[in-house]
Amino acid sequence: MRVSLVHTCFVAVCLFTAVTYLCSAQQSVSAANPEFEHELQRGRDALAGQKYDEAVDAFKKAGKLQKGNCADCDLGLAVAYFRKGDQRRGLESCDTALASAIDDRTRAAAHLLKGNLLIGSGLPDSERFPQAEREYRSAVAIVPDDPVAHLNLAKALLKQLKDQEAIVELQKCVALKPPEPLLSDAKKLMEDPSRGRVARAPDFHLTTVQGQEFSLEDLAGKVVVLDFWATWCPPCRESVGELKDLTRKYPSDKMVLISISADRDASAWREFVSKKRMDWPQYLDHQGRMRQIFAVRAFPTYIVIDGEGVIRQRMSGLNPQETIVHRLKNTLSALPTLGAKNQQ
Repeated sequence: MRVSLVHTCFVAVCLFTAVTYLCSAQQSVSAANPEFEHELQRGRDALAGQKYDEAVDAFKKAGKLQKGNCADCDLGLAVAYFRKGDQRRGLESCDTALASAIDDRTRAAAHLLKGNLLIGSGLPDSERFPQAEREYRSAVAIVPDDPVAHLNLAKALLKQLKDQEAIVELQKCVALKPPEPLLSDAKKLMEDPSRGRVARAPDFHLTTVQGQEFSLEDLAGKVVVLDFWATWCPPCRESVGELKDLTRKYPSDKMVLISISADRDASAWREFVSKKRMDWPQYLDHQGRMRQIFAVRAFPTYIVIDGEGVIRQRMSGLNPQETIVHRLKNTLSALPTLGAKNQQ
């Protein structure tokens, strides 16, 4: 699906801002209402743990305790609904948050989140990007000192080929000295605006069970295949043999396969990896950070990233009639990093 491939990572990174806001925001009445604060925190914790049904329940209860006047609750609902795939309710929750917001920062957060949800919606490009642009411009007007608002606006402009306007916003973002990786992201887009029109993989850092450290920057020039899986997932377990074939087919100096597990039981995961001799890089994503930034909601999910950091393919599930290697063949064979001699 085009929306998933081209926009997933942009939306995932943008949503991080809203989740961060939710984790730090404080209602002035929370100290006087411990039950409300408990439910609000339960919702935040559920979001962080990717328990979206629980998050919806908690934010709804918190909102009722405030008699429907809780912008933080509505923002939390918007994120949870989006993660559940219910974009309509997510957008409605953003509008409710705007109506109940009592300060500029909250209003700006609602505009930013609504823009992000519009980017990830099923609307045609001719509608989604202009609408998102309007939301981001509203956020910039409210909080001109927020580098994320400028960066999001720039990305929406780049999608519409409005490069000169985008560069102005990127310059404003850089001038505000945002933290990494936002600063590097803005600078790279300034150097090459066309980067904003392809599916760029978000940067990541992880340390495998073998003690290896990986980041997208360190892997530049190599093809990266990310395998999101779990030991409790039958199709994932069935794919192990095919993944071994994949590591044999392509040399490790040209392609790196990294398996990222959603397991909660570290001991069971380690035992399975050892028993099956899964000797390629293995990472336990127990806090869900990698799943969050890559917006992974199904297992197994495979993501192919080329040497320039562009996502070339994303697929989920197994096909009993076609091996993983074969399903990836066309994508991998088209990448110059993998020599023709490895495609036989």
